Amino acid sequence: MRKSKLILGSACVALASLAMPALAQSNGQISLIVPYPPGGGSDFVARTIAPVMSKALNRTIVIENLSGAGGAVGSHRVLQRPADGKTLLLGSPNEVILAPAVNPALEYKADAFRLIGPATQTSQVLVARPNLEAADIRALIAQSKAPNANAVSYGSVGIGSLYHVTGAVLAAETGANMFHVPYRGAAPLVQDLMGGQVDISFLPLAGNILGLIRDKKLKAYGIAQSERNPLAPDIPTLGEIAPELKGFQYPTWAGLLVRAETPDDEVRTLQAALKQALSDPQVRAAIEASGSAVGEPLGLEQADEQYRRETEQFLKIVADRAISVN
Repeated sequence: MRKSKLILGSACVALASLAMPALAQSNGQISLIVPYPPGGGSDFVARTIAPVMSKALNRTIVIENLSGAGGAVGSHRVLQRPADGKTLLLGSPNEVILAPAVNPALEYKADAFRLIGPATQTSQVLVARPNLEAADIRALIAQSKAPNANAVSYGSVGIGSLYHVTGAVLAAETGANMFHVPYRGAAPLVQDLMGGQVDISFLPLAGNILGLIRDKKLKAYGIAQSERNPLAPDIPTLGEIAPELKGFQYPTWAGLLVRAETPDDEVRTLQAALKQALSDPQVRAAIEASGSAVGEPLGLEQADEQYRRETEQFLKIVADRAISVN
């Protein structure tokens, strides 16, 4: 009888073990790939959320900085590893949706990934060189359409970047006479904006951008979403100034992604750990101090729907505007 109980007890433990997600069973580590060098915004987000997620999962999380090709090298590395939830990407629409959409040479597509959830959410703000004559976006659009007027130059951090795409949509929806000037990163773009070499650009309202606006080194024309950003309530939305931009809604996020084939149970486990991290007061304070808002935790269906919707939205824009690195 005692032997039968022992056998039954062992069987129950085995069945319970099988029912647990692999992440909870394994003592191995998780790799969190940041597709940019150490010290940048993505690296900051990863290193801010990793300690709390590590504790929640009872797993060591190792940050891997794999930069190159505008984030494509690190993004592709995630897809070269098993779809078991043990390799995560700290990514954004730039790397996983837009980069492969505009560059056919990349060996992946947006549908190769699955969203766990956003860690940070950031507004895009349209800024101008400080000596640009137009007082607001409405005046800028009107001036660009005037007879014999020079086209407005808009900078971005590269062809197919979110800021390029948002600028292209602005030109299309308003009929403004604009041309694109791609840069190799945000630092040289911001320098040229302050120096007057390029007219306008969309940039994330994070980091030092708000400070540059308040110091009048950049001129803010408006936020690219339907509501003002609580971190900068004095900056209007673009739709408040130009009625044709009432529906101009292009906020962005940085968050965690995995391979699309990752099982639902593993995704739910990771979502619970991310939610715990984003609820931590120290994590929230650090993210908000950086100028971003804390991401809203998502469930399985919510995350899948958001990623599907944004993928469709951006792929349509790229196709309609014929945006390509070639």
